[in-house]
Amino acid sequence: MKLPLPLLPLLALATRTVAAPLDILDAGAAALSAVEHWLAPDDSDVRAHLVIPDGDESAPIPELTVSQGYSAHHGGLAGICNLRARGGGADDTDNFVNTMKRCGKNSVIFMNSPVYNIRRPIKIRLENSVLSLRGWLTFSDDIDYWIKHAFDLGFQKQKLAMVVSGSNFVLNGEDTGGIDGSGQAWYDHARGVGNVHGRPMSLALVGARNAIVTNWSIRQPQFWAHIVVDSDDVVYESCYVNATSTSGSYGEKSWLQNTDGIDTYRSRNVAINNFVYQGGDDCIALKPNSINIAVRNATCVGGTGIAFGSIAQYKGVKDVIENVVLQDIKLYPSNQCRGYQGVYFKSWIGEEVGHPPNGGGGGYGHCRNVSISDVYMEDIDRPIALTAGLTYLDEEHGKHKYGTFKWSHINITRVRATATGNRAIWLDCSPAQPCQHIRLEDVVVTPGKNDHPEIHQVCNHVEHSKGDGLEACKPNNSTLESDTGGTM
Repeated sequence: MKLPLPLLPLLALATRTVAAPLDILDAGAAALSAVEHWLAPDDSDVRAHLVIPDGDESAPIPELTVSQGYSAHHGGLAGICNLRARGGGADDTDNFVNTMKRCGKNSVIFMNSPVYNIRRPIKIRLENSVLSLRGWLTFSDDIDYWIKHAFDLGFQKQKLAMVVSGSNFVLNGEDTGGIDGSGQAWYDHARGVGNVHGRPMSLALVGARNAIVTNWSIRQPQFWAHIVVDSDDVVYESCYVNATSTSGSYGEKSWLQNTDGIDTYRSRNVAINNFVYQGGDDCIALKPNSINIAVRNATCVGGTGIAFGSIAQYKGVKDVIENVVLQDIKLYPSNQCRGYQGVYFKSWIGEEVGHPPNGGGGGYGHCRNVSISDVYMEDIDRPIALTAGLTYLDEEHGKHKYGTFKWSHINITRVRATATGNRAIWLDCSPAQPCQHIRLEDVVVTPGKNDHPEIHQVCNHVEHSKGDGLEACKPNNSTLESDTGGTM
């Protein structure tokens, strides 16, 4: 069947200018309205594709009703599927997976029950379809089972709980639904240790093309809430993530460690618009090979802000981050977790020490063409920070040469921020690969302390140029206030 209109036709962007990713955001609204025109109004063609051919028709699903009818999403006839929860605490996993097999192509799937119990990892594929979820996919908290059975990501030996692949699809939480990761059990299980093995990410888009995740919430994620992997042309619109621990007390970051909001990995043309995060780690993180990324109107409460990296963790492997626009960003501490970083950049040490997820190093590559503007930060420990000597092995901090990953062409404009301590701007670049073309304009970061003004603005191994806004930023190897919460 020929689709006359691609879902995101505006997301094929030029990669030579930092302004290009803004087109992604403009494309987002057009993409949402374009959903109505996915399919040609050829009724016979639509009828022939209502059900995936390899769907398991031999296993009846009493809670599922399937029909065909007019769909505003498709602009014509489509499969209309309604899946009810079994209720009474029963497992809904098989019903959910089999429904996606039957209805995952040229259909609209409605899931309107309050709770669908998911007790094992799931993979689904959607083609030219919409999943409307008004209730919650509630994952069980059987830690031992999930550690043994969650899907392998490969990167950093991480795990996945729910994988969605396919093309031309929408995941719509309708402002009322999404995923409940039952995260408290995981927070207690992992207290005090970063990247504990087996914690699965809640929702992974893997090999997705022309996809939208909209009005979708993830509460109590087990680990990272969202990740997009090996995907192109993806829009996250009006999504929400909340990781809140009922254990511990304010300032104990370990209770909420690794509860990232949205991470990108080996993907391009990704837009994140109107995103709200509360948790204890990266609000948004751009992992290796994130290209053409645009973020607009993101609010991050608690945790470690917006991260470029970590990157260059694997010895001899080239990683890149290119063409990134962040615009209209707000960062605050929460009543449960400090704001450790604001906007920060982190690349690994120059030699391999230990193994991922917490060890490694010796990779190379570059991050360039980054535009960050209109940022407000309140009471953040380190509002603007960069390290070229990352390791997560506490006993190895400060013992190894910095890496050769190159940070360059980063423009930061119109920032108002308050720091909690003396460090306001801290760029700790590598002597083997100094930072180049870093430019700050109309950036006002007010230190929260004045007893060590020599570390208010620190620029180590930064190549200055006239008018770069770093005139007050000087080299300084002081270790005062250098504890970064285990994230840099």
